[in-house]
Amino acid sequence: MKPAEETAARVVTALLAADHNGAVTIEHWDVPPRQGAHDFWLHRGGKREALEITTFAEQDTKTRSAHWQKRGPGYSTTVEGITSAWTIMVDQEFRADALTKNLSGWLRSLEAEGIRETGRWDSRRVYSHPVIAALAEAGVMIARVVSGPPAGLVSLSYVSAVPTRTAGDPGHVSRALTQVLGLERHQKDAAKLDRSGVSVRHLFLWVDPASRWDVVRA
Repeated sequence: MKPAEETAARVVTALLAADHNGAVTIEHWDVPPRQGAHDFWLHRGGKREALEITTFAEQDTKTRSAHWQKRGPGYSTTVEGITSAWTIMVDQEFRADALTKNLSGWLRSLEAEGIRETGRWDSRRVYSHPVIAALAEAGVMIARVVSGPPAGLVSLSYVSAVPTRTAGDPGHVSRALTQVLGLERHQKDAAKLDRSGVSVRHLFLWVDPASRWDVVRA
């Protein structure tokens, strides 16, 4: 059982116990040979209710993040042959292969020319400088030298395009919830609950840094 799943299950049982003024116990159900079943049974008052736990995530963002975690250079790496520390912001909508393969050479080239900050918004050079153009085509939004960290250390952050929240819009989260529940991965969650055969079913949506940032901020 994942720690986040256990925590979510305990939150649900505590809330249900308080609402119904009675004890609620949990039984982990999605275990061999029942892989693909809903996550937990909740036992309350001689009856049982089904519980599935999932993350509130936009599928494309989740897929891209997983791609960069697997194929990308990580959140920090060391590049030999450069004299400064760098920080790089990456657009996850791009593939990771080019940046992973060429990062060291690109940074050495930038330093050799005295370029300390650039990226896709460097309109003065992005269309004429081959290395800066390659960085932009690899998804680099900003690359800049930073003071403090040791020379050769490169820190990376990753962003994805997500909807913005209209200021003062009380219905934003509920609309986002409706949209996300329509995704294939959450339809599969609903199908697991449906197969449980019980009338009372719970879907717990975990909001964390992997979730849509417009919802996290809201």
